[in-house]
Amino acid sequence: MMTKRNRQMTKRSLQTRSSWIRPVLAGLAAASLFVARVEAAEIKLADGQRVAALIDAYDGKDSVSIYLTSGEKKVVSLRDISSIFYSGRGEHFIRTGDQKFIFAAGGWICGAVEDLKGGNVMELRSQSLGRHVVPLRVFHGFTALAMEGRPARLADDLMRDDGIKATVENKFLDFVLDRRGVPYAGVVESFSPAKIEVEQDEQLQQVRIDTYRVAGVRLAEASKDKAGSVDNLETLRVGINCRDRSYMVGQIVSINPFQWTIQPSFDAKRQVEVPTSEMVKVDVLGGRSVFLGDLRPEKVEERTLVAPPQPFQRNSNSQGESMDIGGFIYHNGIGVHGMSKLTYNIDGKFKTFYADVGIDGRLEKEGSVVFTVLGDGRELFKSPLVRGKAAGGGVQLQVPVEGIKQLTLYVDPTDDLDQADVANWGAARVLR
Repeated sequence: MMTKRNRQMTKRSLQTRSSWIRPVLAGLAAASLFVARVEAAEIKLADGQRVAALIDAYDGKDSVSIYLTSGEKKVVSLRDISSIFYSGRGEHFIRTGDQKFIFAAGGWICGAVEDLKGGNVMELRSQSLGRHVVPLRVFHGFTALAMEGRPARLADDLMRDDGIKATVENKFLDFVLDRRGVPYAGVVESFSPAKIEVEQDEQLQQVRIDTYRVAGVRLAEASKDKAGSVDNLETLRVGINCRDRSYMVGQIVSINPFQWTIQPSFDAKRQVEVPTSEMVKVDVLGGRSVFLGDLRPEKVEERTLVAPPQPFQRNSNSQGESMDIGGFIYHNGIGVHGMSKLTYNIDGKFKTFYADVGIDGRLEKEGSVVFTVLGDGRELFKSPLVRGKAAGGGVQLQVPVEGIKQLTLYVDPTDDLDQADVANWGAARVLR
């Protein structure tokens, strides 16, 4: 028979045991996720700190719970996170016929079209995001993948807001560009893995173009649904870079260690599931830090001297490839060439501008420019002459911008003309 003293000792023993069992079980739970081959991510905070952790769940508001590699659990506000990296994940091979399908509201899916149903609904298949049936009205257009040189530049021009003049003036026509640079204006009637058919009313004919010969397609401006555009400094969203080069933008619905579910910007009624195994990087949009590569500049001034025109690119270098500064690859930033002056409205809402700048690494030792940052027309920073393959990599910028309404990024090719002046503003961002 248990005495009163024995019962008290047993109670204290159980209380003591529970006090250390709970954290041990929590640690074992976290460890089991790592053992289950769920990879930890590198979380880059808005203040520049980095931490390795497993992202476990989303609270439905603006915070995520994470497990550090030690097993400790923490809650972090998404607004305090700049980006999340999953290292060591290679990109999928580009398949024949793969296209980059660009949404009018921001982001894109890379994959192959399987069918154009009824002339207004497209069926796509992506290596990272699976199969999707999407209304044609949500797309800005699409370009062929794995293009280089002149066809790639022409396709990029076709997609720009101030691109090929005819596309801006004719808001009710689709434009198809073949790899020779020949444009076809009309209405896209069908699109399959084999061919595109364009109805040309003025010529009273239907043109059929083999899909592998197509450089890009820009859909009629009048038909586009741009609701949910990402050009917003306040709305909290994420941009997920996938292994097949897709970039899915939207608001988080839920997170678990194996999958993120988001509501994409192009459709408020849809949910897209992204396996964490297919994620390379996550950008937090609308948090404390805002990437300028996710915004459209208010004013653009560009001029070439000797080299062919290479308009600025968002989140790639001016030649359409990933940005390389000192051997480091940047998935977010702004790529320019020669004389370039880009002005952004930041409305006095931010305190500091950060960027890593330099000549793209693919140019080896060629190229030389000067980077300048202006605030409301006043010079805030001016770099020394930056050359290709500069010792120590790029130049790291940290420029106070408190109270600044218009931020201008200026690249000067200097007196040696603009040959090989492929200049990058890597991870260009403003911090609240």
